[in-house]
This record gives sequence, structure tokens and C-alpha cells, in this order.
Amino acid sequence: MKILHTADWHIGKSINGQSLLEDQQYVLNELYKAIEEHKPDIVIISGDLYDLHYPSKDSMVVLEDALSTINLELDTPIIAISGNHDGKERLNYGEKWFEKSGLKIITQYESMFKPIEIKDVHIYVMPYFTPADIKAAFKEKDISTHQEAADYIVEQMKLVIDKDKTNILVGHLFVSGGKSSDSERPLSIGTIETVDASTFDPFDIVMLGHLHHPFAIQSEFIFYSGSLMQYSFSEEKQAKGFRLFDVQDKAFKQSFIPITPRRSFHVVNASYNEVIHENITIPNKDDYFHFKLTDMDHVTDPLLKIRKIYPNTLQLSRQDYAIAQDEINVDVHALSDLDIIKSFYKHVTDEELTGVKNEKIIQLLEAENNKGADE
Repeated sequence: MKILHTADWHIGKSINGQSLLEDQQYVLNELYKAIEEHKPDIVIISGDLYDLHYPSKDSMVVLEDALSTINLELDTPIIAISGNHDGKERLNYGEKWFEKSGLKIITQYESMFKPIEIKDVHIYVMPYFTPADIKAAFKEKDISTHQEAADYIVEQMKLVIDKDKTNILVGHLFVSGGKSSDSERPLSIGTIETVDASTFDPFDIVMLGHLHHPFAIQSEFIFYSGSLMQYSFSEEKQAKGFRLFDVQDKAFKQSFIPITPRRSFHVVNASYNEVIHENITIPNKDDYFHFKLTDMDHVTDPLLKIRKIYPNTLQLSRQDYAIAQDEINVDVHALSDLDIIKSFYKHVTDEELTGVKNEKIIQLLEAENNKGADE
């Protein structure tokens, strides 16, 4: 049995106002090609199909098109679960008629203890949960952490597990020791959200979503597929793609297959002049950039100017000064506003506030004082 494992599509995600829908459509098209090439018996999606609980209409169109392409046009069954970004109501609105075409989108906890049986493979699902969710759903008072919730779920699954079958768990959670990135929303606030890998020992294979790095954990039976594309600059050097499993008689082989995105994310450390005069080495000017620049003292509207060359610049930060982390003791009542600002500037930069900078501060202070007088 051949299984294609993917997760964390985050359809509808935007970064600093930049929609990634076109990029997401591109990588989904690459995924369709991979399905045509490898012809898996089933596609498993381990949560976070959407990026928001209440996705936009355009996002819903993209996801519906993706599911129908895989399920109907490519004639491939799908098992998908909800992740922490997904709104259950939006995700499972067509649950009953979905199943008739071999598309199972599972968001309800009651479904966790009955496996989906495909030949000699039993697939158990663990949709995204919080400790409070499991506590309320099963009237269990002694659940307050993700670990306790996962322990309870797996204990209930163990009651029905057939050890003669290949038992696969599909989940959306954070396994202890996993590598995280900036784009992963915390699973819950105020609790320890990790679950120990040994919790899943009863299963032959565990296919997870949530962590975007495909090699987030080193394990012989627990795997993250990773996201289909980069979703933050902290993922700059991460490979993106999906996993392919070949399962036979409780044994399996698996491989990670990368997908080349339409645009990649890059963090560039340089001077402003190097960037604006294109004296930097980059593979594609249309990629997404976070520029960390020096020598920007006399530059006005740097982002506007940089975007004329690199149109998909998402972030710009100055690297001119090392920021002092200690405090400065100043008697603000004994100094003028300008003197206070000069003291602060000197403390932070170890330079005197002079020239154009000093004149600009004086202009701003005078404008503010005149504004107060006019009122």
C-alpha cells in the first residue's frame, strides 16, 4: 500500500499583507503532478489545511479545488484531519457526502477510537485537540496537559488496536524535541504543549502535522511531512515537500520528496547601497526578502525604493547600531526634551546627535510645540 503524507497547507496565509494564494496554488499543482507520477493508494493530510478559522472565499475555492482534483480527477482517496489553524465547522461542512467519494475530513473526537480500515492497514486519527477539549468531550477531570490528553486518547485506542494489522496514527501535535519555526502558532496558551514520543509506541507509523520542518524529529516511526512551502523567514533553509510511504506486512519504507516553490524566502544582510545597486547575489528578484541593512541614515522611503527592484520584499530592518540592553538614568525633570533625546541617542549609539539628525529632531519638537499652541 502506497501512502502520500502531507500537512500544513495553510491555505489563505498572508505575510505582512502579501497574500500567498498564488504560491500555494503553484505548489498544489506540483503536488498533483507528484500524485499522478507516484499513484498513491491514499493521500493523508495531517491538519492545518486552512490558515485561519474563518478563511476567505478565495481560500475556500483553492482548498475545494485541491480536494476535488486529488479525490475526483486523480481518483485518489483522502483522509484529512483538522489542525489548530482550522475551523472545524468550515472544514467538515460536507462531511457526509465527502465520504461517498472517498474523502474523509475528520474533526470530531468521537471518531478517534474506530480505525479506518484499508486492507491490512488500520488508520487511527487524532484531530487537533487542547487538554480542555478532551477533558470536556470525555468527562475526564484529571486532564490538564497535552501529555495527559494524549495518554488518555492512546489508552482508549489501545483497547481496540489489532496488533496483527499495520496500525498508523495521523495527528496534529508537537512531539517533544521537535524543531519549531516562527510560523507555527502555539497549540494553546498556558500549558506545556509537547507530547513524549514514547506515547505513540503502540503504533507502527505516526504521520504528523504542525511542525513545518520535515526533519523536525529523528525517529524510526514518527514523521512530520513538513509544510508544502516556506511560511516564514525562519524556514529559509528548510526543504519543503511531502513523504511517500510504501507499507507491506507491518514493514514500511519511506522517503521525503521535495517540491520546488514558485518563490523562496531569503534573509539578506547587506548595506543599503549594495542592495539598491544590485551588488548582491540572489537567485530570483521575485523571491520573498527580508533585508537587514546598514548605512541607511540619509535614506528616505527605503522600502519603496527597494521594492522597485525586489517587488516581493516583505520586511526591512536596520542593522546600523547595536542596541544597548541596560538602562539609562536621566533626571527628565531637569533636562529639556532635546537634551533627553540627545542623552538617549548617545547611550544607545555611543555617538553624538549632530548634523541633519539633530536638525530633524528640533523640527519635530518645534512642530509638536506649535501644534499644542494652536490647539
